[in-house]
Amino acid sequence: MSAFIAWFSFAPLGPAIKKSLKLSRNDILIANITSVGSTVFARFAIGPVMDMVGPRLGQAFLLAFCAIPTFFAGLVQNLGGLAVVRALVGVVGATFVGCQFWCSVMFSKDIAGTMNAIAGGWGNLGGGLTQAIMVGLYNLNLASPTCNAECAWRNAFYIPACALLCAAAAVYYLGDDSPKGKWVPMHKNAGGAAGEVVSNVQVWILVIQYSVCFGMELHVNNTAALYYNTRFGVNLTTAGLVASLFGLMNLFARAWGGMISDYCYAKYGMPGRKWAHIIITVGEGIMLIIFSRIGSFGGAIVAMIVFSLFVQSAEGSTFGIVPYVDPPRTGGVCGFVGAGGNIGAVLWGVLFLFTDTFANGYMYLGIIVVAVGITGVAINVKDDPLSQKSMHSVMDNTADGKTSIDMKGRTV
Repeated sequence: MSAFIAWFSFAPLGPAIKKSLKLSRNDILIANITSVGSTVFARFAIGPVMDMVGPRLGQAFLLAFCAIPTFFAGLVQNLGGLAVVRALVGVVGATFVGCQFWCSVMFSKDIAGTMNAIAGGWGNLGGGLTQAIMVGLYNLNLASPTCNAECAWRNAFYIPACALLCAAAAVYYLGDDSPKGKWVPMHKNAGGAAGEVVSNVQVWILVIQYSVCFGMELHVNNTAALYYNTRFGVNLTTAGLVASLFGLMNLFARAWGGMISDYCYAKYGMPGRKWAHIIITVGEGIMLIIFSRIGSFGGAIVAMIVFSLFVQSAEGSTFGIVPYVDPPRTGGVCGFVGAGGNIGAVLWGVLFLFTDTFANGYMYLGIIVVAVGITGVAINVKDDPLSQKSMHSVMDNTADGKTSIDMKGRTV
């Protein structure tokens, strides 16, 4: 959660930063693109690395590293500086890979959708909370007689930077790699594991699917406050608070997607997970189109909330499938699929550079989401007990090695 608060800490302050640095709408969009673009490479890289070093060390490093550019974010003076800082802070988005990898190791596959969705959803919740937190810090600073609007937004970044350091320390000193402790890698090198993941067609299908759900969430988190500010004329505080509702749905919406996926799996096997995901994703696209066409402030809020429920449920249903794709290389699969979300966010940001209004941009994206959701029929992941058991063999090599774990997570 602290990672996403820091990652999206710039978005709610966008209007103030835009005014202070004398930037255009497209300048802000370019900075948004660098933020999500850097995460693409970070997620591709960190998945195979975590397969080697384990989720605890990888996660702690990312959190500590990204605290540094967050701390200095208030020093930027122009578009170039803003883009560089946002790119460096954007690396923290790769912590999502460690989160999903960690859950896949800690819990059995029959509840993979629910556990990955709850952990991922509460992490993504930071993207909503930051809308309220950063605006609150801005107003708190502004209340000081010695701090003007520029001082207010610049000083607001110290809090998320400190939160990252605290989270890094907690992960490193209090976390365990697996239920039995120390991580033992299943592969001799990260490159070999990455090669196996890259050659798996199902990985790339899920990359595309994730680009229109998590990629959409990233894009909306970066643009919603500015959208409400420019289209409906509300002030920065109101725009930020309303935009926060989109991310706050992560409190339960992503978990719903995981639970629906697990329920359909229990009833219909892997085809159940696939069709649940397709239906949710198509529903997401339809709601985005509706949201883009509503011209009233109140109606837009209601449509955005319903749209958000579908977006985050689609994320949960995607990662209900991920642990089955290649269990021995789950870290790499999580990294590549997670990067798909950021690839989507980059593409949607570029698309907005060439649209006349945000409303039309959202409509075009809704059409794209519906089309991609339908292509989910190409998902063909097998429920292979032997392959799943190999994932848990990593825990047979940890700690005392006295207990083995079968695919359902029962000790035998």
